[in-house]
Amino acid sequence: MKRIAALACLCLLPLTMQPASAQQLTKINLAYAVAADFLPLFVAKDQGIFAKHGIDMNATVMGNPALAPSALTAGSLDIALVTPPNLLLANEGGLDLVAIAGVVRVQKTNPRSNLVTRTGENITKPSDLKGKKIGVPAINSSLDLVFKAWLKQNNVPLDQVTSVETPFAQMPDLLKSGQIDAAMSMEPLLTRIVAAGSGVRTFDVQSEVNPDFLGGFWGTTRDWATSHKTLIEEFRASLREALTDIAAHPDEAKAIEKKYIGYVDPSPLSVRVDLVPADFEFWIDLCVAMGQLHQRVDPAKVVFP
Repeated sequence: MKRIAALACLCLLPLTMQPASAQQLTKINLAYAVAADFLPLFVAKDQGIFAKHGIDMNATVMGNPALAPSALTAGSLDIALVTPPNLLLANEGGLDLVAIAGVVRVQKTNPRSNLVTRTGENITKPSDLKGKKIGVPAINSSLDLVFKAWLKQNNVPLDQVTSVETPFAQMPDLLKSGQIDAAMSMEPLLTRIVAAGSGVRTFDVQSEVNPDFLGGFWGTTRDWATSHKTLIEEFRASLREALTDIAAHPDEAKAIEKKYIGYVDPSPLSVRVDLVPADFEFWIDLCVAMGQLHQRVDPAKVVFP
């Protein structure tokens, strides 16, 4: 009888091991934006890299990154795309968000954004923008703040240029109709605007302000990060592995990119997973200079170790 019982246990062993493996996956609710910058996320999900690291990734599109802080605080999201101004202003307002991994860097060597002016406008220097309406994705967004810093850098009074909140998708039509005179647009829409004749590239605003800075990152609440330290390490490791996979299998990566965002961006990725406090110094200085932050923040407290 003992021998029969032992054999029965051996037969059941593979069946009991399978569910245990599945139970090791921890679900993460994450929100991203539709852009090529998120290719490591897509590859990690489709190639089973997240699963290998014990993560069940539930990734959904977020139309407006400005909503991320409230969604994270409410617990409807675990991790989300956050921009530096979003985090700094949310924390000054009483929240406690931290950055856990990088998404995209804005680099002069790989420009992804540009000021496009309406076709027919004779804008050749910053001062030509006086009296003009400029479309920005959101007031006090990253693009809006950098644009205003660029105006100040070029001695253009901010009160002589009007920022108009304009969703990216509406920029081509509003430029064409003349409701805005220029727009801070990003790829791939930027190329489409120029190709359609609705606007022309004028100034590489972001690169002129800073040739290399953090554009966006994965953020969460400090409470969630503190209670999920190991999971965050696995999340970072997954993204690093995905970047290696993209470099090794570019054709497969392009197919995954097209699956998720509907096109293949010809520009190289500008992604660095690891963050350092210095990544936030530029944004802290900028937000203070623009009157958005009322006191300086210790950048070391913003990046989760």
